[in-house]
Amino acid sequence: MKLAPTIVILGSLLAAGSIQAKWSRIPIIKEKPVNTISGPASNASLDSSSGFGHVDSILSSDITSSSTVSAGKSFVLVNLGKPVLISSSSFVNDGIEGRAVLSASADKNGWAVLEEKVFSAADRTVEFKFAGMQAKYVKLELALSKGGMIRFLQFFGAATDKGYAVKQSADGKGGKPADLINGLGGARVVYAAPKPANGLDTAITYNKFAFPESDEKYRTIIYDFGQLRILNEFASVHSPRPVRFEVFAFDNLPEKEDWRGRMAFDPSDFGNISPVAVAEDTRGTGSLKAKPAKAVKTRYLALRWEPEFNPPDFQCTGSAEGNIINIVTTNTVVVTNADGTKTVVTVTVGDAHGAGAATSDVTPENAGQMVAQGSAQSGDTTVVTTATYPPGVDPLNPGNVQPISSSTTTGTSTVTVTTQSDGTVVTTSSSKTTDGNGNTTTTTITETKDSSGNTTTTVNQSTQDSNGNTTTNVDATNTGSGGNNSQTSTQGTSGDGNLAGGSSPSPGGNGSITSNVTNTISTAATSP
Repeated sequence: MKLAPTIVILGSLLAAGSIQAKWSRIPIIKEKPVNTISGPASNASLDSSSGFGHVDSILSSDITSSSTVSAGKSFVLVNLGKPVLISSSSFVNDGIEGRAVLSASADKNGWAVLEEKVFSAADRTVEFKFAGMQAKYVKLELALSKGGMIRFLQFFGAATDKGYAVKQSADGKGGKPADLINGLGGARVVYAAPKPANGLDTAITYNKFAFPESDEKYRTIIYDFGQLRILNEFASVHSPRPVRFEVFAFDNLPEKEDWRGRMAFDPSDFGNISPVAVAEDTRGTGSLKAKPAKAVKTRYLALRWEPEFNPPDFQCTGSAEGNIINIVTTNTVVVTNADGTKTVVTVTVGDAHGAGAATSDVTPENAGQMVAQGSAQSGDTTVVTTATYPPGVDPLNPGNVQPISSSTTTGTSTVTVTTQSDGTVVTTSSSKTTDGNGNTTTTTITETKDSSGNTTTTVNQSTQDSNGNTTTNVDATNTGSGGNNSQTSTQGTSGDGNLAGGSSPSPGGNGSITSNVTNTISTAATSP
């Protein structure tokens, strides 16, 4: 009997099956549409309504919040606050049946019908898709043969989360609650299993998943917030059937390259951690909330649904709530300092995924979180430029006048240039990197060039471990002109304490703000 070849073949099949069982990472999308009528950056308000109960829930960012609708005719009219481009809309249906008409207007005088829909109580989601239209007012009219509830009304169009940085306080307690998955939180889907039946692009773009019938026990979505977030509550709107809902938080996502060289996640890793929150919809109402024992600090969050039986179509949307203190957009501020100089600070917010991570007040608590936050800070494409000009110079239109000092920060890298009164120019470059053990290395290079052209270059490199201990790896100075350099260096010294680096200098002096052309948004902000 020739058993060896058979064993080899079986082993190969098992190995291939193991590889296929791992999930392939979904590429990060640069920008994501945001709901025009709800969330901290929305200007929408309720204009009028008839036949709706708890109508204020229409504008709520709580995905489980619902409005009742009676049989017969009803309507709700929403003021978007300003003309915006819209091209699609949807709501979650809890038992209503009949016809829906969606219309839009610029002034409430002339109305254009965007689309009509006839639907049954079995249709969990009612969607409208139409040619893009600029509108300030939108109206949803219902003619129902059966009443019930609707929730999670959304309008999408040109508004995206690009150019917004959502800020949280260090303890996550300051500010007001907001949905950091469906709003401006920068969350991106990186894994979804099984593959959504409504198309992967649609599912990850709008965070609406329709999972097909599957032998898999769970329906799972993993999000990357792009930086550490502090989360207080989780919610789900799903197909109305009994389901168990679990929430997992990873300090750093345990990914590995698969045989194709792509990042992959092994679902068996769920067996190594416990859920941070659990809830059950035992009656199959189609919505639930899960409250953790304490606030959850994480960059990577997994939501997992376990239906009581294998449904032919399981639809779900998840949310994660955290408090935000403000939302920053690209802005410019001019400050007049006590000595008469003026400093102009310009913030250009980078990609939504991870925007503002480099200046986040949320700090890691362990090595895994240090690695996750370190890579987030390094990848933050937000640019902060600071320039201070002599008295009498308009910093917004300086002409040929050079700044006394300037700095540019991108992520964890900062370049600062200072011109002294004797003509000496000092250029300092600082950058930070974090390794897999949570050790942060800061490299600072300072070049001083005097008016005669002589240059002194100082290089300092220090590493701070996860316990806060600092070791100086390189401390070297080169002085000379035209390549004739002498060097002194001290290496291997160590000490305790926090090492500062990579942050922009704040405007000096105790002066007043003379010009403030800023779009910094509070929690009651304007629409994107």
